[in-house]
Amino acid sequence: MNEHPLRSRARELYFGHTQTAVRFQGVLLALDILIIGFFIGSQFIAEQPWFWVADAAIAVFLAIDLFARLFALGTIERWLKFPTTWIDLVVLATLLLPAVLHNWGFLRILRLWTLIHNERFWNVLARGRYDDTYVEELSKAVVTLLVFIFMAAGFTQAFFLGAHPGLNNFVDAMYFVVTSLTTTGYGDITLNTASGRLFTIILMIAGISLFFSIAQKAFAPRRRIAVCSACGINRHEPDARYCRGCGEELKLPLRPRESHAKGKQEEGG
Repeated sequence: MNEHPLRSRARELYFGHTQTAVRFQGVLLALDILIIGFFIGSQFIAEQPWFWVADAAIAVFLAIDLFARLFALGTIERWLKFPTTWIDLVVLATLLLPAVLHNWGFLRILRLWTLIHNERFWNVLARGRYDDTYVEELSKAVVTLLVFIFMAAGFTQAFFLGAHPGLNNFVDAMYFVVTSLTTTGYGDITLNTASGRLFTIILMIAGISLFFSIAQKAFAPRRRIAVCSACGINRHEPDARYCRGCGEELKLPLRPRESHAKGKQEEGG
């Protein structure tokens, strides 16, 4: 059974590596970055008269993007296998039901996490130059920490706002989270309930783990992600062609630019 040409075209644009696909993905990437910037700043501009217009425009864009990906993939099962789909559905719900899910609007920052973990981002960024490299690993660790801080501040605002005289808004919540994560603990804002103390303990443990993860990636020898089919080792020197563990030849994935050049060579015979 032949596939619908429009679906093939949509799949190529969303997941392909041709010049046209990379340009299309680059536009989507730029829009994603603008939307994330809006979400981060929304805590401070929610009272502006144009805020709800921008919110509605983003909701329309997300809905179109979601259903375009569904059309490209062909089935709901394949569509739901992507973590980005679930996160975008949650974000869309906070946009469509602001009165019901207002306190959960901070979940929109999860789009930053999905962006940095999206292959489209690394394929478009410098034509895949940083894909599967030290830069990608370190960037993901730093963004994970930033998203965790924002999420934790959102949870603090949603569940503990007013629990302490110094905890009155999102900035206060962010300040509390950062001092807890860094184990600085100035003591000017504390959560003295049992649930508050348990939440603080989780923050401190998570902070130590995340900071250690960043330090480990920052100071570790630079290696490229290339999985050995024989022994499974997935970290090798940037120019390695053979596995450092068993000596098996590595089958490195072609970057978009390389695959395009290879295609040109094959066409030239």
